[in-house]
Amino acid sequence: MEDIEEFKYEPKSVKEIFIEMKNTVELMIDLAYASILFGDKEIAEEVLDLEERMDLLNYQLMTHTVLAARNVKEAEQATTILQMANAIEDISNAAGDLAKMVLEGVELHPIIKETILEGEEIIGRILVSPDSVLVGRTLGELELASNTGVWIIAVRRGKRWIFGPDKEFRIRAGDILIGRGTRTSIDQLKEIARGVIRVIGNERVRGD
Repeated sequence: MEDIEEFKYEPKSVKEIFIEMKNTVELMIDLAYASILFGDKEIAEEVLDLEERMDLLNYQLMTHTVLAARNVKEAEQATTILQMANAIEDISNAAGDLAKMVLEGVELHPIIKETILEGEEIIGRILVSPDSVLVGRTLGELELASNTGVWIIAVRRGKRWIFGPDKEFRIRAGDILIGRGTRTSIDQLKEIARGVIRVIGNERVRGD
């Protein structure tokens, strides 16, 4: 793999790499489900890009773990890290397989989408109205995961996708939020995004 051939050792801890692998694979799973639910090839392409990133992270983790082991005992302990990393990469590969089905235009049985929509957590598409209290505020300010129970995994802005938006991301009118949460929490956020509800959590926001 080209990325691995260009790999250079960086002063990065095993913990930092492991955390990035964990966060990346969680995002991959959510995006893979979203690509299936909405039949969106752009989201599916992002899943495959993240899969390549995961391959590089796994290689980095192996290298850093081996270099960090100073004796036999530490080397034995390191094997558990490598086993876990391989398991995470297996999940990454599975998410990639789901994305490939979308890209290859495989016709999915209706029960697949029904299953995604009937789980405890679902993926929802939320359009932000100009009248919404979300407009002009960052994800960090809104704390949507805490206040609404919805985790924003991607945003469609015009023709552009923003994947895994961070707390500094500022919402604009017309944004389409792709969120993960319960059906109740998704429906509530849709009402907030429409401007019907002017309260987020226990916070009274502008417009009341």
